[in-house]
Amino acid sequence: MMKKMMALLMALVVCTGAAWGGMFSEDPGELVVGGQLWFPGEGDDDLFDLGYGAQVSYREWFHFPWGVGLNLGVAQWDVDSSSTAYKHEPLTDYKGDALLVYAGPALYFSVVDWDNWSLVAETGVQFVYIDSDVSFVLDGKRYSVDIDEAILWHIGLEYEYMLGENVYVLVGGGYQMDIMAADTKFAAGKLRDTHLHGGFARLGVKFLF
Repeated sequence: MMKKMMALLMALVVCTGAAWGGMFSEDPGELVVGGQLWFPGEGDDDLFDLGYGAQVSYREWFHFPWGVGLNLGVAQWDVDSSSTAYKHEPLTDYKGDALLVYAGPALYFSVVDWDNWSLVAETGVQFVYIDSDVSFVLDGKRYSVDIDEAILWHIGLEYEYMLGENVYVLVGGGYQMDIMAADTKFAAGKLRDTHLHGGFARLGVKFLF
C-alpha cells in the first residue's frame, strides 16, 4: 500500500511542478525525492516509537534566497508497546502502527549557496491524514483506536552537495510539533489527543528541471 501511495504522491508533485514551473521564478524548478525517519520526543508519553517513510517536494526560488514549495509524503509510524500515551492505567499491551499521508506548503531560505554545495533552512505546515491500525487491551478485551487528522508545523536544515549537472544529494534534519493534535477515540469513548511531535532525519536526491 505504501508503494502505491508513494507512486501517487510522486505523480501529484511532478504534475504540480509542471503547473507551477516558471510561475515564481525563471530559475529551474527543483524536485526532491527522499526517505525520512521520525523520532517521537517524549518516551512513553508518546504513542509511537519510530516512524519511517518517503517524501517528495517541489520548490522554486521566487526571490533568492527565498523559495516556496510543496511537500507530499507517506509514512508508517510504529507503536511503542510500553506506551502510556492515553494516561489510563487499565489500558495495556499497545500494538500496531499507523499509516500517515501528509501534504503542505513550505518556505525556504538559502543560508549558504556555494559552487557545489548549499545549506537550506525550511519551515512549513502539513495536514496529516492518519489510517490507524493501533489497538490496546482493556479489561481483557482488545480495542481498536481511531485517530483523526492532525496539523503540524516543522522547521529543518539540509545540506545539499552537487553530484553532477542538475543532480544533488542532500541530508538534513529538523523538528515538528503539533498545531492541531489528532482527536482520538475507541469504542467506549474519547481518549487523550494523539501527538506527532518529534525530531526527524532526511536523506534524498534533488533534481533541477
